[in-house]
Amino acid sequence: MEQMVIAELNRQKEILRSKIAEKTKLDNATIGYILTTIDTCLYSMIDMLKEGKSAHEKFFSDIILNSIDAIIGIDNDFKIFLWNKGAEKLFGYTKDEVIGKDFYFLIPDYLLEQGEREFLINEVKEKGFLANHESERITKSGELINVSITRFSIFNDRKPMGSVGILRDITRLKKLQRELSEKENLALIGEVVSSIAHSLANPLNIISGNADYLLLEKDETDAEYDELKTIAEEAGRITKSLRSLLNFSRPLQVEKNNVNLNKVIEDVVQKSKFSVGDKEIVINKDLAEDLPEIIADRIQMEEVITNLVINSIQSFNDHGTVDITTKRNGENLKVIVKDNGPGISKENLEKIFKPFYSSKGYGKGTGLGLPIAKRIVGEHGGSISVNSEPGKETSFTIQLPLN
Repeated sequence: MEQMVIAELNRQKEILRSKIAEKTKLDNATIGYILTTIDTCLYSMIDMLKEGKSAHEKFFSDIILNSIDAIIGIDNDFKIFLWNKGAEKLFGYTKDEVIGKDFYFLIPDYLLEQGEREFLINEVKEKGFLANHESERITKSGELINVSITRFSIFNDRKPMGSVGILRDITRLKKLQRELSEKENLALIGEVVSSIAHSLANPLNIISGNADYLLLEKDETDAEYDELKTIAEEAGRITKSLRSLLNFSRPLQVEKNNVNLNKVIEDVVQKSKFSVGDKEIVINKDLAEDLPEIIADRIQMEEVITNLVINSIQSFNDHGTVDITTKRNGENLKVIVKDNGPGISKENLEKIFKPFYSSKGYGKGTGLGLPIAKRIVGEHGGSISVNSEPGKETSFTIQLPLN
C-alpha cells in the first residue's frame, strides 16, 4: 500500500515539474529545489501517517491481548493463531501450548457428538457471525465451564482469513440461575405439598391405625393378615414420603459446630448394617488419620453420608462392596463413596440430582435422597459430583471447605 502511494506521488511530481516549466521561466535548478521541498514535506506526512497508524494498531492490539474476555483467533483451517491473556486465564493453557492446534479440542466429547463443531462452522459461514451462544468447554485441568461465545468472520482485502471468537465465563451466572430456579421450585413444591399433606394426614392416620389394630387381632395364618399388613406398610410409606417432601420443601435450618467427618462416617456405617438385610454387603473405610474437623451441621452431614451409603446398598441385587474414603485436598475435605454396583447410564446420570427422580422401582425411594444431599452440601459451601461406568461402578465425591 505504501509503495503504491509513493509511486503515485512520484507520478504527480513529474506532472508538476512539467507544468512549472511550462507556466514559469524558472530554471531547472530552481524547479528541482521546489520539488525537493515538496518531497520532503510529503515524506514527512507519510512518516507521520505511518507512526499514527502504528500507534493506532498498537492501541487495539493491547486491548485485544489484555482483554479479560478470552479472545481466540482461528484461521481457515480452524487452527488457533491468536490466544490472548483472557484465554490463558480462562482455559489454563499458555499461548505456546495452543498456537497451531485445532480449536475444537476445547469442546467436550458429548458436545462434539451432538454436532457442536459443525454448528459453529456453519453458523459463522452462513451468517458471518454467532452471538451469545451458550455452551460448555473444557479447561486444562479437565474442569467443565459454562461460556458465552460470540464469533465473527475476519477478512483481509475482502479475502476470508478465518474467524475470531470472544468467550466469556458464565459458570457462576449459570450456577446462580440454577439455584434461583431451584428455590422457586422449592417454594412452589412447599405450597403444594403442605396442602396435600394436610388433606391426607387424617385419612392416612385412620387407615394406618385401623390396619394396625386389626393386625393385632389376626394371626399370621389368617387369610386377611397379608392384605392388612400391606395396607399398613403402604400407609406408612406414603406418610414417610409426605414427611420427606415437607422437609425437602422447607428452608434448611443449619446449626454449625466442629464436626469430625470420620466419626460421622463410623456412625453411619454402624447404622447402615440394619439396611443391608439379606444382602452380602461389605463396607470398607479408608479414613485419613489427620483429617481436620470442619464447621458444619453434624446431623445434616450424617444425612448426606447416609443417603449416599443407602443409595449404594439399594443398587445391589444380592451382594456388593461400598468403599468410603476421606482425605484432605488443599483447603477442602474430600469424601468419596464408591460402589461396584450396576452403575448409572449417561442418560440417568444427568437426572439423579433432580427432585423426585428415582431408578429404584416402586416403593424403594422418594427420589429426594440425592437432591437433599446436594442441597445440604451446597448450603455448606461445598460441591457433590458423580461418576459412573455402567456395569462396573459408581462414585460420589463430596468436597467441603475447611473454613
